[in-house]
This record gives sequence, C-alpha cells and structure tokens, in this order.
Amino acid sequence: MPTTQDYEYLLECENVIGVEYDEQADSVTVFVSQKVPPEELDPKDDVKTRARDTDGVDLDIEVVDCGYGETKTGFDALSVLEPKPEAAENRQERHRPVPAGVSEINAESSAATAGPYPARLEDPSAAIWSDDAESGDFVRLSNNHVYARSNAAELGEPILQPSPQDGGQRGEDNVGELLGYVEIDDGVLVDVAARSVRPEDESTAAFGLDESWPTGIRREDYDELRGETVTKSGRTTGVTSADLEATSASVRVNFGPEHGPILFRDQLVAGYMSEGGDSGSPVFTDPDGELVGLLFGGSAEQTILNKIANVEAELGVELLTEEPASGGESGRDADETDLVDEEIPIYTTTFDRTLEFEFVDGGLEPTSITFDEKPRSGESVPVTVTVLVTEAGEYWLEVNDDRQTFSLEEQDGTTNEAVQEEVRATMTVPADEDERFSVQLQGGRIRRS
Repeated sequence: MPTTQDYEYLLECENVIGVEYDEQADSVTVFVSQKVPPEELDPKDDVKTRARDTDGVDLDIEVVDCGYGETKTGFDALSVLEPKPEAAENRQERHRPVPAGVSEINAESSAATAGPYPARLEDPSAAIWSDDAESGDFVRLSNNHVYARSNAAELGEPILQPSPQDGGQRGEDNVGELLGYVEIDDGVLVDVAARSVRPEDESTAAFGLDESWPTGIRREDYDELRGETVTKSGRTTGVTSADLEATSASVRVNFGPEHGPILFRDQLVAGYMSEGGDSGSPVFTDPDGELVGLLFGGSAEQTILNKIANVEAELGVELLTEEPASGGESGRDADETDLVDEEIPIYTTTFDRTLEFEFVDGGLEPTSITFDEKPRSGESVPVTVTVLVTEAGEYWLEVNDDRQTFSLEEQDGTTNEAVQEEVRATMTVPADEDERFSVQLQGGRIRRS
C-alpha cells in the first residue's frame, strides 16, 4: 500500500509545497503556492503528468491552492515572518499565571505564542536537553523557532512573557529558560522546544477557551479526524477554527535564509486559522477539547500542525491534562516545592508488574486480568482487572497507559477483610505482535494533601 512518502517526488515540481496520500480514498492531495494552467507548465512540473509518467497510472489527484499568488519553496514558519501583526486583545499583556495562547518567545526574538503546559520530561535522551534537565521535570512547550530560534539558541537563554515586540523586558518578564528542543532538519516530524517553569507562575488553561480543555491527549487514529473541526488559541488571531484537510502530509516549511525550506513529515493540515506570531499555539478538537496539535506554520489558506503524539515522542515528554501534583522549577527535585493545590491527588505506586501478580503493601492486590474480546495486533481491547482491596479509601489502577480510579467505602462490622473489585480499562495491543505481548499493571492508593 502506498504512503505519503511514495509521492514526495511531487515536491520537486514548481509551486508544490505539500503532498499527502489518503489511503482510505486512494487519492493524492497536492498543495501548491499558486495554481498555474497546465498549458503554462513544463511537463516535469505538471503533477498529474509527472505522477502518470512515474506510476504508469492515472492517479486521483486534487490540487489545492495555498493562496500565495506566486511561486514559493514552502509554507511559512509563522514566527519567522516579520514584522508581526499586533496581538489580539489582552494577549500582549503580562499574565501570571501564564496560560497557553498568550504572547511569549525567546528574549532575542520578536513575538510568538506560549504553548501547552504541563508536560513532564520522561526521556532526556530523546532530544537535545540541558544537563540541568531531569526526568520528572515539568516544562512548557512551544516551537523550536519560538524558544530555540531555529536551532540557533544556547540552552539557558531566557524566555519572556510577554514577547519583546509586545513590551516584554528581560528580568521582570522572564518566565523560564530554554531547556530542550528537537533539532530542525530535513525529514523531521516536529518543530518543538521546552522551557523551564515555576509551577506557581503557570496555568493549564488556554486563553479564551474552555477551562476544562484539554480533556485528553490525542495519541492515535489521526486519520479519523480528516474533515473535523479543530480550534486554537494564539497570540495574534486569538481563538480561531478550521477543518482538517490532511492528516499525514509531507510539507516544506520556509525558515528563512539561514535554513531555507525544511521537509516536515506526518503533519496535520487545516484551513486558514493563523498568522505570524501564532506559532506555538495549542490546537484542540472541537467540541471535544482533545489536545491534537502544535501549530507552527501556514499560508493565507492553510495552517500546519505537528501531531501532538509526535511532539511527545520526539521530545521525550508526556503531556498531562491536569496540574501536576507537585514539582519544582525545572532542574530541581519535586520534593523541594510545596504542592500546587491542597486537594490534588498524589498517585503513590504500590505495585508495578507485567502479568506477575503477588501481594504488595498498600492495601491493593491484583489477582487476574480478563480480555473482554480476542486481542488483535494494533487494536484496542477492553479488559477487566480484578483486585483485592483491604482498606477503605481511594485507589488508582493503570493498564499500560489507561489509568482508572475507584473507591472502597468503610465496611460495617468488618476489620481488614479483603474486598474484590473489578476495574474496567482499555488497552491497545502493540502492532506487529504475534501471540505474545506484555501488559503492564500499576496501581496504588491515592492520598490527598
């Protein structure tokens, strides 16, 4: 079965700045900087002729005009464009705590957007990270070209909120330092960087959007989103929405004279909803509120988004949907800082097994796991985990990445008598597995402080 990469040769054609193969429709979408009548094109630049000559068949090809009106080598990285338009109302102001979607950028740059928070560093070896960064640190995300100046910044450079163009000043408006980034280079999947945080100065909210967002993190099945509406919160154009036109596109994005056009793979392409200075905006499904993308590029007709699952994997972080229970300024141990909220649950691990069940302290004992249907490679399957609980209280149970919580009430007339509880969860069977695969169970008691 073909993939988008099989049609990247079409990027060699004049005006072509993006391409995607849609497996379900068995069709190719070609994004061009301007449409030109076929009779005015050299045959090597006519995508339909080029595809026919290469594959020997007439492909179903849709040509989409990106609205430049001239030949371009790529979409624009939206914080490389100068000068930046003025910020939307109230987004250029100083915000503490800092929500996503307001003015923020490296102190040596002009203006862009604060991205999602909180993200927890899981694997510092996945990207370029400061020696001060440690697993478990909490960080805020935006683009490489926002925080790391398109690979040019030194780790530790200050990040300002608001941005310098919007009045931000070194010192008083510092909200963190550049802590890590994924290098921008041909074939990369993401344009992302991270800064350090002081949890008391950060908000999980996205400015102008429902405070419950993100309701979740989209990590799979992006192809199902084609045609769906997504919404972003950004520094320049505020809250805007558009429909997704592509879910696995290869696009060229122009990063200015030092880098030129860079090839990005596996991108989401939405309609127009951004302008210069919106880079770094978090993007959500609408009306569900799932965090789905990180905005970084576009044109007068399109917007380019990194898939949030690729952001996590390439940078080595996990995005969270709640305020972290504890954690210090990046580079410090979590126990050096007070809890963010008195009623935030603290998830204490009391067992961590891969289908090896034995009694562990903490009042929670897993005894069995049942698959509700036959597990199949690459598919999600409901499971039921049976646990014995010996003490009243709140507990958590995680099957691979699916965390559930449950409570056991005080039992009248009994003392330390084990009660059997069934916990329902969903797990995804790893792709390309044969008859054996691992199921990791974790769980314990929730204590509140």
